[in-house]
Amino acid sequence: MALIRKYFWLGAATVLGLGAVFSFLGVYDTDNLPFYQRYVFWTATMLTGALGTALTGPWVFDRLLPGRNPALQLACVAAIISFPVWLVIGVFEASLTGSWPLNDVPLQYLRTFAVSMIVIGGSYIAARALGLIGGLTPGAASEAAAPSPVPGFLERLPAKYRGAALYAVSSEDHYLRVHTDRGEELILMRLSDAMRELEGADGLQTHRSWWVARDGVAEVARENGRQKIVLKSGVEAPVSRSFAAEVKAAIL
Repeated sequence: MALIRKYFWLGAATVLGLGAVFSFLGVYDTDNLPFYQRYVFWTATMLTGALGTALTGPWVFDRLLPGRNPALQLACVAAIISFPVWLVIGVFEASLTGSWPLNDVPLQYLRTFAVSMIVIGGSYIAARALGLIGGLTPGAASEAAAPSPVPGFLERLPAKYRGAALYAVSSEDHYLRVHTDRGEELILMRLSDAMRELEGADGLQTHRSWWVARDGVAEVARENGRQKIVLKSGVEAPVSRSFAAEVKAAIL
């Protein structure tokens, strides 16, 4: 949600801009309608797609298909959001013609999916090129990789965290806050002991009081000249100067 808030105005501008472009081009046989009707239709359609992407994207990327090919992840998001977008198109068409031919449903959905894939894919490529999204490079895999120490570490937490994805650990006095995809939990432990226990896990120390798992990174950003890591939960982890070079070397 933090990322959605951060890029809200950019997303709003994109929706309005794409609505104008699609209206001008008269896409989907809408060129016979007055421009204002086209604009209302396409802006509503783009808004539906944008909200659907914001809600389903993190779930697909982090839960359903984590670590899979981005093309497959994007196609899955496009397939899901095409349903509500197709519904908006169908309702709009029915309001104009007074009917909604069911025999056209498969073709309408395929056309909606194609447009959704183009818009989502283009937005993803543009966002990566502009550095708006990204993460840390995955660690090199070994054929005889040792078992991850993360599951054992999570045994220290209540049962609901079994099998959770570890995002980060941060020091708070004598306690350690464990950040996961299922929430946060405080345990009595020193960061140095936690890092020793997590040795071999795919992550790195970013600050004297923070250790971050690579899979927990949503983006690496700068604010007021200082580097920071935004976790997939929206929590921001600081990056101190002494660890900046190591973090920078791991950025895509």
